[in-house]
Amino acid sequence: MPDTLPPTLSGAARMLCSAYPGGMPDTAYFAVLALLYEHFSDRNLAELMAAVTGKDAARVLNDIYACASSKPAPSAIAAVRNLLARHGLQAVCAED
Repeated sequence: MPDTLPPTLSGAARMLCSAYPGGMPDTAYFAVLALLYEHFSDRNLAELMAAVTGKDAARVLNDIYACASSKPAPSAIAAVRNLLARHGLQAVCAED
């Protein structure tokens, strides 16, 4: 699945698949969007999350906009940041 993405997104897709080997739980989805929002363009984030979650990219884009106006709890974002940090978040965010 990350192979279908451009190189700029494939590293992030590998990180997310590594962090969520059984698929991304709904409880983490919006926190991941909020965390990665500052590192990717809306379109790239939608493409990335659609590839990782299997959701439609247009739906993900709507979720991104909803998330930008109503952020998840800081504790949820912190939990996602801690998990993704163990799976290469620093390297992925350095690529942008």
